Amino acid sequence: MTREDVIAAIGEGRIGAVTIDTTVFDSKQKNFRQVDFRTIAQFRKRNTPVVITDVIASEMMAHLEVEAAETQRVLKTALRQNNLRWHRERPDNEAATLFLDRDPAAFAQSEFNDFVADVGAQVLRVSETPDGLSELFRRYFAVETPFAEKATRKQEFPDAAALLRLEAYAKQREKLVLCVAQDKAWKDFCDKSDHLVAVFPLNAALGMFSAAFEDEDLADKIVELWKAGTEEDFEQEVRDAIIERLTYVDFDVDADCSVEFEAEPMDAQLSEILKDSLTNPIVLAADDTTVTFSIEVDIAATFEAHFSFSIWDSVDKEHIGMGSESAETTSEVTMSLTIIADRDVSEGIQVHEVSVSQRTFTVDFGYVEAFPAEGPDDY
Repeated sequence: MTREDVIAAIGEGRIGAVTIDTTVFDSKQKNFRQVDFRTIAQFRKRNTPVVITDVIASEMMAHLEVEAAETQRVLKTALRQNNLRWHRERPDNEAATLFLDRDPAAFAQSEFNDFVADVGAQVLRVSETPDGLSELFRRYFAVETPFAEKATRKQEFPDAAALLRLEAYAKQREKLVLCVAQDKAWKDFCDKSDHLVAVFPLNAALGMFSAAFEDEDLADKIVELWKAGTEEDFEQEVRDAIIERLTYVDFDVDADCSVEFEAEPMDAQLSEILKDSLTNPIVLAADDTTVTFSIEVDIAATFEAHFSFSIWDSVDKEHIGMGSESAETTSEVTMSLTIIADRDVSEGIQVHEVSVSQRTFTVDFGYVEAFPAEGPDDY
């Protein structure tokens, strides 16, 4: 179905539910609390249930659990090394204060439960799929979508179980289920199904509902005022949100060098918000008084990274350290914003919240000289 087909189906009431795949959760930095992820609640407000199969729920929680456990491990290691180096006694409440004694699995379950309650989602059990097990294995041995002719097709069992449950749900209600998914197996299955339709990303699906309910232009006036440069308070809110995002110093480093290197991001300082680069807003949600929309804008910022250089010793079969340098560059990168503001702009933009996506971006440092400006005193 084309975008126009889906919008028409929404308007005609033929979309019986919306579901998400794990790829949607992963694309939101595995964060159930992210503002634009929680706008999934908008589907329910449009009288369209949000359903999540239990296998997908388990996958999302497992992904969050792994990341939560990893950050605990890294922090424990860093604290132990720091305490040893500085001869520091470990405070009695350190573990509790830094959540080092928290159970990652329990944390993931709690986050999911809060998310389900907030967006009003229903969890579907794949064990309740009529003839689900027999159909699952029939498709597996017949190498029928979502299973493919490859050695790793056993890994498709969770997706297959989820898709069969969703198809049974749609058939029972004689409606379509909109599947927000990026995974190829999901797309292939939906292409051959009369009951499932795949779209991605989440913002695209939310935008289709806004278009169907004629809300898609609600943010246009806000963006128009923003571009005009007359909304100083609003622009400061946006600026503050972007600065807060940059303080995480979370970016990938791309560079060329004559030797091997490892790079660590060190700093990021906002220089300018390039309003001419603003994209068209996508309305994610709306009620009688407010509108939530996503938009992208380029920024210019100064980035600093620390480079550690090395060469490969073919005799000892190891990397030999060759010193380090810090490098700085000014670069333009794209920020994705989610903004909640009043629909009425007669007295200017009244903003409630500005959040910036935590997704990682890449900064190109160009060519980095491993041994810059060496003089006689350096030897």
